[in-house]
Amino acid sequence: MRNNGEKRLQRVVATVCATLFAVFTFLFVGVYQAPLLEAFYNEVATGKLDYNPWLVGGVVSLVLTLLALWLNSFAKLRREWTALAYLPSALLLAFITDVDRCLYTGAGFSYSWIFIFALGLAFYGFIAFVLRRILFEKIKDVTMVTNRVLWRNMMLLVLMMCLVGTLSNGDGDFKRETLTMSRFNNGDFDGALRVGKNSLEASRELTAMRAYILASENALGEHFFEYPQYYAAEGLLPPQQRTSSLVPDSVYSLLGAAPSMDEVATDYFARIVSTDSVTNVAQDYYFMSLLLEKRLIEFKENVLALYGAANADSLPKHYREALMLYTDIADPAEEQTFVINDASMRERFGAMRAEEAKHSDAFVRGNYVRLQFGDTYWWYYLYSN
Repeated sequence: MRNNGEKRLQRVVATVCATLFAVFTFLFVGVYQAPLLEAFYNEVATGKLDYNPWLVGGVVSLVLTLLALWLNSFAKLRREWTALAYLPSALLLAFITDVDRCLYTGAGFSYSWIFIFALGLAFYGFIAFVLRRILFEKIKDVTMVTNRVLWRNMMLLVLMMCLVGTLSNGDGDFKRETLTMSRFNNGDFDGALRVGKNSLEASRELTAMRAYILASENALGEHFFEYPQYYAAEGLLPPQQRTSSLVPDSVYSLLGAAPSMDEVATDYFARIVSTDSVTNVAQDYYFMSLLLEKRLIEFKENVLALYGAANADSLPKHYREALMLYTDIADPAEEQTFVINDASMRERFGAMRAEEAKHSDAFVRGNYVRLQFGDTYWWYYLYSN
């Protein structure tokens, strides 16, 4: 009877461990790390098949679970230690989801994984050897230890899940970048722009992606300052050496020309708008570079020369914000040749000035203004470094 009870307990424990590991692997691969694996697939695959995260998650989950069960047929880890059978599979899961910028920079394989695998397999073999020969005595009363066996296995699984999360790539910037381009490439324009929108963190690569996506929809002048800007005009372009899923040549193709080696962004944009074949997208990039560099006078002169003072009210939102700010801070004696008649924008600008007047400390004032007006060019010009 005791043997039958022990076998039933072991079947329950094995089933619970297999189910939990399989579900965790499926969600980890198919949801949490899906953008990283899709980026890897897009780099190495022929492009004949679309990436399906659910299918990949299911296949990886099945293979790693079966691998653990197969290895355990030799190791025979049981009772409180059953979950340790999934250690090799957990290491493999961490390895395949450790996708980083090396995918694009060509830095190569991380040899630290050789050490990790060697250490993990040595520990796995040692534990299996010790438990089989020392600790697996007969259980006298199965009903008294069932909860203990289950909970200890759950704790081991949680520890291994934490190990997977630690060893796999957790770079938030890189994940936001891959998710942004994944959604954009799949036709989800709004979804791509929602990635990290409420975060104050933004890598240069992500900033360039947002510029590229907005420009491709002729919305750069409408929404770009709704996102944090830390790189001035250089943030409009990805690094010339590829470091993300955004191919620099895609941006240059959109603009109509590539930059020269080490050419700064402002000179590059000024050069391409001086050609006869300049596009509207290139014009938007040029105007945005002037705004990002806070060259407000140059922006005003160039944008009005192109569109005309009479058409100032029809300009994109951020252009109108910049011109309204210019009229507010310019010399009162200077004659203005344009007027922004947007009543709601004027009201909001007045509300910002009223909020500023409430706070004498510059740091506190900047934070309060950002809460309400951080999506405007006004905040960027007046308070960003």
